[in-house]
Amino acid sequence: MSKRLIRVTPDEIKSKQGILQKQPLNVILSNGNTFFGRLISVDAAQLVLKDTRNHQHQIALSDLYEVVYDDDRGTVPPSRHASL
Repeated sequence: MSKRLIRVTPDEIKSKQGILQKQPLNVILSNGNTFFGRLISVDAAQLVLKDTRNHQHQIALSDLYEVVYDDDRGTVPPSRHASL
């Protein structure tokens, strides 16, 4: 079964925290930098990510562009684009 990349915007992170804590994530910042790891926590101002070297990164939600993870359940998520 193929995987699908799921993109989560900063305003959706808090509501999807339960799903995101179970997945390895790519966190993309507005400046293009990317972090890979597991979500530890989210609050109104920041998220905390633990990378593969067990370093914690505190990332302000205002600096965040999106969070991307692989979904291998085989379901197609609804599109964020009205034309699709």
